[in-house]
Amino acid sequence: MNKLYTIPFKIICVSIVFQLLAMSCCEQGSSNAQKTNEYYNSILKTNDIAKLNFFFARMPKGGDLHHHYSGAHYVETYLDWAKAKNLNINPTTLKVESSKKNPSITVDSLRANAVLYRSLLSLWSDLDFYNHISLQVPPDQQFFNTFGYFSGLCPGNYPEGFQVLKKRALTENVQYIETMLSGIKIPAKLSGFDSLLLKCQGAKSEKELDQVFTKMLQSIVEDSVKAAISFYTSTLDKAKKGIDDKNFCMRYQTYASRNSSPSSVFVSVYGAFRLCAANKYVVGINLVSGENGIVSMRDYWLHMQIFRYFRSRKEFANLPIALHAGELVMGMVRPEDLSYHINDAVTIAGASRIGHGIDIPYEKNAIGLLKYMANNKKAVEINLTSNEFILGVKGNQHPVRLYYDAGVPIVISTDDAGVSRNNLTQEYMLLASRYGFSYEQIKSFVFNSITYSFMPAKLKETNLELLKTNFNTFEKSIVEFQAAPVKTK
Repeated sequence: MNKLYTIPFKIICVSIVFQLLAMSCCEQGSSNAQKTNEYYNSILKTNDIAKLNFFFARMPKGGDLHHHYSGAHYVETYLDWAKAKNLNINPTTLKVESSKKNPSITVDSLRANAVLYRSLLSLWSDLDFYNHISLQVPPDQQFFNTFGYFSGLCPGNYPEGFQVLKKRALTENVQYIETMLSGIKIPAKLSGFDSLLLKCQGAKSEKELDQVFTKMLQSIVEDSVKAAISFYTSTLDKAKKGIDDKNFCMRYQTYASRNSSPSSVFVSVYGAFRLCAANKYVVGINLVSGENGIVSMRDYWLHMQIFRYFRSRKEFANLPIALHAGELVMGMVRPEDLSYHINDAVTIAGASRIGHGIDIPYEKNAIGLLKYMANNKKAVEINLTSNEFILGVKGNQHPVRLYYDAGVPIVISTDDAGVSRNNLTQEYMLLASRYGFSYEQIKSFVFNSITYSFMPAKLKETNLELLKTNFNTFEKSIVEFQAAPVKTK
């Protein structure tokens, strides 16, 4: 054979071999996926909770996008940190104290007292709440009260805390966490504007409001903003060392508290936009605290306008926003107050993702809103355990199927796993056992957790490829597990 034709022929042969191998791998992968789907259907049909937990504990779960850093840690971790700092516990209030005077006791003494320790667990988390009948605060109050016990232990333990979360995530096959870390503190005294802001809110005057907002911005000292961003960035840089690797990464949201004074919310939201624009690891902006609070209900429209105002500025136009919205149920507030929160968060504030979204059935423009969210890919973050505890919403009361049937992108998340004493595996188990989603549907929710994350495009692409690889490995392991011989005595 002429030598000129020999080399191309060899190349063609090698190419064909690789194509055949690729086709074989693809067919094998497809076969594994089908067999995994069949196994899932078999355990879903009998609603075998143990087998569902077994399945989801091993299944790749992508990312956890609705994740509060302080609420993600278990009480046991906080007590470890308190002990490391030589802090004591007041046996009456069960709060952390720096004083060593009586009646405070050490963490070790607390743990040695089974009754006292169990009481602390019940106050610092949701443990045992439904095992008691009387003398209890309402569940939503119980939930939000827990943060007052341990939140002071958070800032000084970010490096250790990030590592704890990473280790737990990898254990349950989570490759990405987008955690709500903390707000940015900018010293600015603008309380003199509060009455004017409330007046504009009463008149629903966007034009007058924007004029007030501009005056408020002019009153904030730029050096104080830069100093706050520098401090936040420095703290985060030290804490996140060793977190990102080829199998896991973490990004951060900053936020404002919606139950603060109008001027405080304005300054905090401004700081959040400035920080998000300046720090590539801070990828989103949020509002936290109870949505049904006196202040948060009164100022809801105002808060959405604050977001609209900053989002309209060129330097902030493309920054991602995720807002808690619609975390309300009938009886918690007046019926008319269930009719606009999600709509305003999406259409006025410009949120790309909605957290909870429970009151969607009562939105006055629910049909148009669902279509808008579906067409514009506005995802909803579903937190089943949290919604059940705080709002009493579970089973067919939950709107997850309403969102899915309308084509709204769904992501599954934990909210506050430490307070709720759960994990992402449990959330998927509840999703499957209660709502009967197919394996392909479940799988699409997992991929949504990366697709609708706020991580930058290149990192998102890398994580989607990693997720595909992880699913191939998982499905192969399920097939091998089914094929393994059952040993009998």
